[in-house]
Amino acid sequence: MYRTELATKEELRNWNQIISRCPYSEAIHTLEWRDALTKSFKQMEPLYFVIKDDQGDIVGAMPCFLFSPVPFSKTLLSMPWTLPGGLLSFSETDAESTILSALCKFDDISHERHLSEVTITLSARCKSKSLNSNGYIKLTSQFTHALNTENGYESVWTAYNKRVRGAVRKAEKEGVIVRESEDEEDMIYFYKMYLAMMSHFNSTPKPYSLLRYLQTSKIARLVVAQLDNRIIGGLLFLHFNSCVRLWSETSDPEFLNYRPNNAIIDYIVRWSCDNGYRFVDFGASPPGNEGLVAFKEEWGAKKVWFSTFTKVYSPWRKKLWTLSEPSVRRIYAAIQRFRV
Repeated sequence: MYRTELATKEELRNWNQIISRCPYSEAIHTLEWRDALTKSFKQMEPLYFVIKDDQGDIVGAMPCFLFSPVPFSKTLLSMPWTLPGGLLSFSETDAESTILSALCKFDDISHERHLSEVTITLSARCKSKSLNSNGYIKLTSQFTHALNTENGYESVWTAYNKRVRGAVRKAEKEGVIVRESEDEEDMIYFYKMYLAMMSHFNSTPKPYSLLRYLQTSKIARLVVAQLDNRIIGGLLFLHFNSCVRLWSETSDPEFLNYRPNNAIIDYIVRWSCDNGYRFVDFGASPPGNEGLVAFKEEWGAKKVWFSTFTKVYSPWRKKLWTLSEPSVRRIYAAIQRFRV
């Protein structure tokens, strides 16, 4: 019999050591990620849970965030932005029983905190039959692309599509230099390009404070592509345990012919191999973007499916946020552009 409870201060201090026992934990489950989000989003409250057995030993963990974007609307998220939060179950644990324990805890919290809904995005490695029987419905099924790097860089390079190898070679021949940076000036330059790209695609940008915090943390690195002392592309990637995740990427559209994105991704793949990471996650693709899917698969990355589930506790509170969300997102995006 398992029980789910909020992590104590002592358990939070040792959080990264706890979750490293789960083979599919990654940077978005760490304490550094928790701190980055809570410092950047006042409307997010971290609720980090541990799951224990009858002897009081920790057998699993589940990081969550209480999201309160507008008054009277509260959602418990396993992870923002449809990232795979879900349950981190240790390999020797009965995963189904740990999930049931967590769902019971969420029911209690929903009544205590007057939640509108609970939304859980499960990792592809974490599956459960308990969600449907406990009132959860599947919102979406999506896929990410994962590149296996266990056999080393030479093996990965050989498996690249010839177009990828050609683009990487072209970037090098044209004089594109790829480097890592903790410098704030580089982040500001990167972020301005990122804002322009997000505006072009009518997407909501992440705040500068979040990306800058992560840039100087233990779980992220900013890689930039430079041509004649001008930054023409960049990517902020996350890393922890066995996983590297490509997260925030942008480039200058005037310099795409120099293939900065290919040069940056190849650099990160090589870095992942050299530092013992088992796979690189290219991230989920927007529905219908076949060009992006094809680009990722040219690197040898394979589709990995994951799902998001939700349970509504207060339909009117959920509707309030649904109606407010478009306006809130527009205002938020404008604020980010103004700050920079």
